[in-house]
Amino acid sequence: MPIAGTCPYFQREKGDGYTYCECARFRFPDKQARRDIVYKYCAHPDGYEGCVIKQTMDQFYERKYNGEQTGKHKIAG
Repeated sequence: MPIAGTCPYFQREKGDGYTYCECARFRFPDKQARRDIVYKYCAHPDGYEGCVIKQTMDQFYERKYNGEQTGKHKIAG
């Protein structure tokens, strides 16, 4: 059953077994593995702060917006 993510980068789940966030597509080996990760990070009110994907995206946007404010764009992509 699809869930509503608490993490700001969580996007959606598809019926084909994939879970999407802003910078990744996950395919878990089984439903229990998916549940363990999604409920510990993506859908947990506080747990998503510990997710390395969320931390990486926060750092990306911090660099991006700091670069825009200073006129420097050094983001590879």
